[in-house]
Amino acid sequence: MESEHKHVGYEKDSRDRFRIANLSDNLNTSSDKDSARTADPCENPDLSIRRAMLPGLDGLRGIAALGVVLLHSCVPYMEPAVPGLAWSVNDRPHWLASQCFWLIELFIMPVFLVLAGYFAWRSLKRSGVAELIRSRSRRLLVPLGFGAVVVLPADLYIWLAGWVAESKIPLRKMKSLKFSDGIDQDLWGLSHLWFLQYLFLYILVLGSVYWVLQRSSFLKRMLRSSRFCFASLFSVACLTLIFAPEVVWGFQHSFYPVASKWIYSGGLFAVGFWLGSFDSEMRGLTTTRFRHASFAVALSLPAMLLGQWHLRGGDQQVASLLLAVTTTTSATLITLALMGYAASIKTPLSERWSYLAAASFWVYLIHHPLLGLLQIDMKWMMPEISSVFKVLLGMLGSVALSLATYEIGVRKTALGRLLGFQYSPRKLETDLADPLVGADVLEDSIQQSIIAIVSQDDKDVEDASEELSDRKAA
Repeated sequence: MESEHKHVGYEKDSRDRFRIANLSDNLNTSSDKDSARTADPCENPDLSIRRAMLPGLDGLRGIAALGVVLLHSCVPYMEPAVPGLAWSVNDRPHWLASQCFWLIELFIMPVFLVLAGYFAWRSLKRSGVAELIRSRSRRLLVPLGFGAVVVLPADLYIWLAGWVAESKIPLRKMKSLKFSDGIDQDLWGLSHLWFLQYLFLYILVLGSVYWVLQRSSFLKRMLRSSRFCFASLFSVACLTLIFAPEVVWGFQHSFYPVASKWIYSGGLFAVGFWLGSFDSEMRGLTTTRFRHASFAVALSLPAMLLGQWHLRGGDQQVASLLLAVTTTTSATLITLALMGYAASIKTPLSERWSYLAAASFWVYLIHHPLLGLLQIDMKWMMPEISSVFKVLLGMLGSVALSLATYEIGVRKTALGRLLGFQYSPRKLETDLADPLVGADVLEDSIQQSIIAIVSQDDKDVEDASEELSDRKAA
């Protein structure tokens, strides 16, 4: 019996060595074919989805895109209106739409900015400054150019059509684009596309700062303390909101970066980079997600109440510090809690979630004019319908239209290839043979395969031992 056990163990070791060697050969072969190419999760959604590590972050990206659509779906039904935000139509206000808007507004852009900073760190460590800037130039500037040429003109004329319908401007103004009484004060700018502009500029700054850090031992020593870095970034964000609460509690519309918005958003981007530097696998964030979520719930309500009191003309001197601290803290905690929950998901995304994550960039890009047009139609065609129902209908309609246009005109077309939005689900075996998949993806896949091999073969040994024991007993 002892010899039979040894024989089983020998077969297990042989199978392990043979199968692990094959996986290693696959890694070496693919790396030799194209060792210079790396997988960038922000550069190609398909590669991001196929990553073995942290698949939940792709799901979070898809959910955040839906959150942006829901945020914009609430705008016509708010009381008070958002300062500085011009919209296609104003409809009957509803308190629930207002609360939903401000809750999402607290954290939705911080989620995108922290995610962007985190993936920028991963790309920087893997590929270097030059490759990071090159990949983000293609990934951000091409969609920004498409949005400026296609989306913003559509936005402009849909907004003006809504104003004509509400008798705010005469029809001839749609041709001349010359307005009086400052009605167009908040009309001109990059609209929702400001994020792409800001993010690319952050990448350029990051490349320059990282180059300096590599050559300064003093700065390296200062930045080794995670608490010092985080406290500095948090303090900068709070100070920015003290002097410019409209960064969050309003909208700053321009074709160029606004200093206060640039600093606040840049601090959140830096938080993502800090997170990658000190907790690259998000293990610490995963273990503290419940704590972050509980404190976030406790602070988000005071932040929302203070913010709306501020918008209604509350005492600035009393509220400014409290508003800045509660807003920044709740935004940071909600973002970290969501990322902690996303990082705790280790199983691959379902096909539907993978599709949504891949389409999320297109949804973000194109939903704005579609939603504005739907809201104009709902005001005049369904005047008696509840505003809450209009919020839901506007969100679902614009998301459905965005996904339909993605499937028909983007996912497998030249436009999708130009924008970097193409997507086609592929299995792990295909990924391992694909020379364009980076070494990090292959290593993750191989590590998981090795774990599966060893676990399965240990079970085989146990089953064989039990069988031998049963035979001996018989």
